[in-house]
Amino acid sequence: MGPVIDSAQKKQHDKVMNKLWVTEKFAIFFTIGWIFLLGIIFQNWLVATVLPLVSYIIWIYVRLYRLEKWLSQGTKISQVFDDNGFIGIIIRHLYQQKKVHSKRKKRLKNILRRLNTNISALPDATVVLNQQLEIEWSNAPASYLLGINREDIGQRIDNLLRQPEFFQYLMKPENKANLEMPSPLNHKESLQIKVVNFGDNQRLIIVRNISEQKHLQEALKNFVANASHELQTPLTSIIGYLEMLEMEQELSAAGKQSITVLQQQSQRMKQLIQDLLLLSRVESYQLQPEEGDHVSISDSMDNVMVVIGETCNHKSIQCDTPEGFYVLGIQSEIEGLCINLIENAIKHNPKDTPIKISWALNRQGEYSFSVTDKGSGIKAKDIPCLTERYFRGSKTTSEQVSGSGLGLAIVKQTAQKHGARLDINSKLNKGSTFKVTFPSYRTIQQSQKISNVYSL
Repeated sequence: MGPVIDSAQKKQHDKVMNKLWVTEKFAIFFTIGWIFLLGIIFQNWLVATVLPLVSYIIWIYVRLYRLEKWLSQGTKISQVFDDNGFIGIIIRHLYQQKKVHSKRKKRLKNILRRLNTNISALPDATVVLNQQLEIEWSNAPASYLLGINREDIGQRIDNLLRQPEFFQYLMKPENKANLEMPSPLNHKESLQIKVVNFGDNQRLIIVRNISEQKHLQEALKNFVANASHELQTPLTSIIGYLEMLEMEQELSAAGKQSITVLQQQSQRMKQLIQDLLLLSRVESYQLQPEEGDHVSISDSMDNVMVVIGETCNHKSIQCDTPEGFYVLGIQSEIEGLCINLIENAIKHNPKDTPIKISWALNRQGEYSFSVTDKGSGIKAKDIPCLTERYFRGSKTTSEQVSGSGLGLAIVKQTAQKHGARLDINSKLNKGSTFKVTFPSYRTIQQSQKISNVYSL
């Protein structure tokens, strides 16, 4: 039935159009006829031409005036007027377009209404910003999570949420997956914020209350710390008894082999417990910007390279350290961070792979510690997971690498505690770079750079 109806409507439309054009042609021929008639009667062709043409122009002008008035009043159907000429054709086209536009507008309104209803039902706060960071729309959860109400539409978001870390993330959301910060309404609650760029430099902010997850994480951390502390004493006793058994002369070869395996596993468990306790201690609090000791980079790297020389048999390490540079922080934790990154590079690469260690000052006054190797590299899919606890990753060498899986987690937490950031860049079969960048407020320079070069 659809094609038959469309064909009938088209025929009706063509019939009306032909009628309207017939009227317009009649008016033109009528004007020309008056010109000839008046010219024959008065024998004055100028007057005979001007009078009918002026009348025809006035008639067109009146119709155009009525059309303009109808358009200026919003093309209301109740105010439309009849016209049997080309003005009528224009009115008919406008009327058809308005009907189509009205249907489309109604359909879009229904879609938007359903979309708003669905988004408003989400438990997460959602805020839409324009190019000027002004609020264009927000849902109900935004009021009790962020304190943003419908009355705030048109306000800049940074006038309502003034946390510096939020503004930095808002301007460069690609630098991190999300931001965690205290709620502006209740500092005991924690929020997770995700910013998504869309359209013409617009932003969508999604905010979730993660207070319960944070409480669970804290409870888990406390449990692990307490359990590790309680395990340390009996484990020390076990290691002591194993050492006593090892000195027994009557043990068979199989017995001595079993004692050796037990000692290795005990030492491994001891290292795991020590790493857990260290991680718990690092996570216990956040350093304030002005808090910490003046840690000499040169002296700390002396200590670090001594430890590396004692524990690792690696001959291709080059370390450039400056004189007169200091970092405001906790010396033992900064040295532990450096040792973890260097040992990580040694463990996960073939023996004697070239490793370069350096400190550098950038234009922003930030001081960075980097460890670069020319080893087997890391798969791209593994890089985001490297700092997760107990993550082992894909094997990149032929040897099985031993360890607790907490080294990079400790590095990340130590960096965050000092307000620093950890960046990891790696390509398979080309090598990796681990870089920790300390903020400018933790960088202290007392003299020009003089490099000390260590080669193991």
